[in-house]
Order: sequence, then structure tokens, then C-alpha cells
Amino acid sequence: MISIPRLSKTDFLVLIVVVIIGVINLPFPFGGDQALFTTGALEMQQGKVLYRDFWDLKQPGIYYFYFLAGTLFGFNEIGIHIFELLYMVLFSIILQLTLKTYFRHQLIASLVPLLTVGVYYLVSYHRQFTQVEGLVGFPLFLCLWLTYESFNHEGKQRFIPLLLSGFMGGIVLIFKLIFLPILLGFWLTILLYSILIKHQNFKKIIVEICLPICLGIIFPLLVVVSYFAWFNSLSIVYQTFFVYPSQVVANGTFSISKLVLGTAWFLKSFFPLILMATVAVNVSLRKSKNLLTLLFVVWFVFGLGIIFLQIRSLWSYQYLLLFVPTGILATKGLDILWQPLKELRSPLIKIFVPLLFLLPFLFNLQFKSVALVQNNFALTEDTRFKYQTVFRKDYTLLRSEVDFLSQPGSLSGEIFVAGDPSIYYLSGRTQATSLNAWSLELFLSEQWPQLLEELDLSKPAYIFISNDYQPLIKKECPKILELIDKRYHILPKSNDGIWYIRN
Repeated sequence: MISIPRLSKTDFLVLIVVVIIGVINLPFPFGGDQALFTTGALEMQQGKVLYRDFWDLKQPGIYYFYFLAGTLFGFNEIGIHIFELLYMVLFSIILQLTLKTYFRHQLIASLVPLLTVGVYYLVSYHRQFTQVEGLVGFPLFLCLWLTYESFNHEGKQRFIPLLLSGFMGGIVLIFKLIFLPILLGFWLTILLYSILIKHQNFKKIIVEICLPICLGIIFPLLVVVSYFAWFNSLSIVYQTFFVYPSQVVANGTFSISKLVLGTAWFLKSFFPLILMATVAVNVSLRKSKNLLTLLFVVWFVFGLGIIFLQIRSLWSYQYLLLFVPTGILATKGLDILWQPLKELRSPLIKIFVPLLFLLPFLFNLQFKSVALVQNNFALTEDTRFKYQTVFRKDYTLLRSEVDFLSQPGSLSGEIFVAGDPSIYYLSGRTQATSLNAWSLELFLSEQWPQLLEELDLSKPAYIFISNDYQPLIKKECPKILELIDKRYHILPKSNDGIWYIRN
């Protein structure tokens, strides 16, 4: 049986701090991605089928998350962020319960949620919150810990932990298939450890490990496949998951500027934790040969490789794939240094060192807290909007873009936006086509005729094309602009693009 300890008073105190930090971020504005996920999840609630009626290149896990969050708490910033906070608090509790034996000092063990989930909330802004890479840390950690825990048992007693590890691995893949190498890294590490260190029989250990993992991973994937088979959508799901990504990568070019910006954001946001984590790797792994530390290092190394593989994106939020192993290893580093710090004679140094460690995070906390207080805690719609514009300057512009859609005399019906999906969210309108036009630069050649056909059939009441996408559409599919010129006329030009109204 797996032994789980109880929470201490210090654990509860840390959890309260994490909740407070999370609550400060509840009114945060959506980025374009979050607006797209919310729009898609809302359409799913209205009966549309993902990929068939609302297409996106991401795996369905993120849409399921937003669908559940919106259904329970509302399809808006507050609702989605409340559900995310509950999810992260549950993750924090799991971290405290499962990692107590990993640390020598129980006070330090209680701090794990603060240096993982707490830091996630402190360094994240509208582009980072509620993204796949941040949310997937929970099932990835459970997969890792269950894999590790299975080797505290022998024979048949390993079956259940490894079965559950495979199940959590299946959940991870529903969020993003490209995370498979991380899962394989966990399982291969344990396999090699059993063969090379414990000298267990090769054939026997292969069956003991692979059978329960395969059974576990199949179940969640089978549920998803059955769902799409029920709606006769397996063909488009296969194209989306396997054909489309390989073609996008093949047609893409490596962006050194995005790599530099994303890496700079990660280093700037997490450098105190990275310094502490290097201590843990040096002592706990190199000297003590700790298997759990090795698994966290595998997560970090394989995760970094996966980030670099995504050559067409390399956005800062993708580095959140590393916030869990970085935070846990940093806590381990603090655990190692705790006794030497206590033995320091100078009280000033004892205060200065932790303060220096926390300073970047305290600055972010202060900035967000002051903005919230200055806008009366964002309790009303007006104060919430003012608070959101502190962090997302273009919210004012986007609001002004969609104001006319709610005016008397405006045409009813769905719209089409070639640009920021926040326009859908802020206007309360849904998408007229199945293809979203948030990342037109990633469209394949065969998707342009499909978009033209969908625009022809759906006849959206309004069309918005951002200034960035006007030349791209003219180059890739000028017939779209010809169709618009034939059936629509231009509204007064906006600052960020052109609005067209149906004749």
C-alpha cells in the first residue's frame, strides 16, 4: 500500500499563503490563447464538436479544462481562474502529502507549494496563465511520483502504482502528445535503474513495468478516441494530431529571436530557483544518487528539449513546463542549505540571504497587489476593466473595436476574426467558421481553400481582418479578399485592422 502522511499546521499556513497569492490573480485579463480556448469551450457547451465544428491545432485536454471550468464557474476570466486556483490548490496539497520524505527538514517540506505553485502565480501574466504547459504539471508530477513509488514495492504490489502512472500519462497526452518523451524518460529511468542498479531479471521487469503502464495509458486515450468516433470525426482528429504538426514543423524556420526572448523570460522569472536547484542537483544527485532527484532532472532536461523542438512557437509560456521540477529541486536545495544557514552567526546575513532570494518574487507580488488595491479589488465590471488594462494595455483598444457590435441596429449572428480571438470573447459573438484565424501563418496550403469555402457558406455578419494578416491573406488566398469585396462593405477603419459588414 502507498503510505500518505497528514498535513501539518505549517502545511495549512503555506496553503493559505498560496491561496492568497492566487486570489490576487483572479481578475487577470485573458491573452489571445485563453480567449480562443474560452470561445471554443463555450461552443462545445452549445453542442458543437471540437475539431469538426471548431478546429484548433492543440490536443483536446485544454478545451476539456476550459469546458469544465466555464460550466462550473462561468465562461469569463473570473470563472476560469477560480477553477484554475482550485486545481492548483489541490496540486499544492498533493505536493505536500507526497514529498515529505524527500526532505530532511519538515519546515522546508511544507514550502514546496510556495516555490512551485506560488511562484507560478507570481511570475505569470496574461500570456502565461491557464496554458497547457502550466496546467500539465499536476498530472506529470503524479505520473512521476507514482512511477517512483512503485519501486518501494516488489512484484504484484507494483502493479497498481504503475497502472495509475500510466493513467496519468494518458491524461498528459490528452493535453499535448509532444510530452510523450518526458513520460518515456520517467519509465525508462526506472527500467534502467531496476536492471543496472538492482540487477533484476530483464524479461520479468519488462513485463512488470510495461504491462500496467500500457494498460493505464490506454484507458483515457480510448475514452477520447471513442468520443470522436461517436461523432465520426476520427479522420480530422488524426490529421490534426499527426499530419498537421509534422507539416508545420517541416515548413517552419527556427526563430532565434523567440528562443532568446523565451529563455530570457524563464531565466529572469526563475533565476533564484535555478540557483537553488543547482545545489540540489550537485548534492542530492551527484553525491547521494537520489532516484527522485534524478527523475526531476529527467523532467527538466526532456522538457527543455521539447520546448526547443517547437521551432514555430517558442513562446515564454512554454517554459512553464519546467516550473514544477525547478521549484521542487529549488526546495531540495534550500533543504540542503538550511542547516548551514541556521549556523551562521550574523543575524543580518540570515535575513539578507532569504530576502535576496525572494526579492524578484516580492516585486511581482507588490506590483500585482498595488494594482488590485488601486482599482478597488476589481469587484465591479468597471474597476475590473481598469485593473485588466494595467496588465494588458491593448484591452482598451479591443473593447473599442467591439463596442459597435452591441449597439442597437447592429447585425446579429456569428462573426469571423482574422486576428486576436479576444474580439470574440469581448463581443460575446461566436465564430462563424470551424477554422480559427488566430495563427494564419501556420495554415497549410490546403486550409486556405477550406477557409474560403467556410466563409462562403457561413456568411458571417461581420468580418475583421487585422493589419498583420491583410498582406498574408492577399498572398496565400486572394480569393478570400475578392469574396469579401463582393459581399461586404468596409466600416470606418479601426486602429488595428478593417471591419467589414455584410451587404
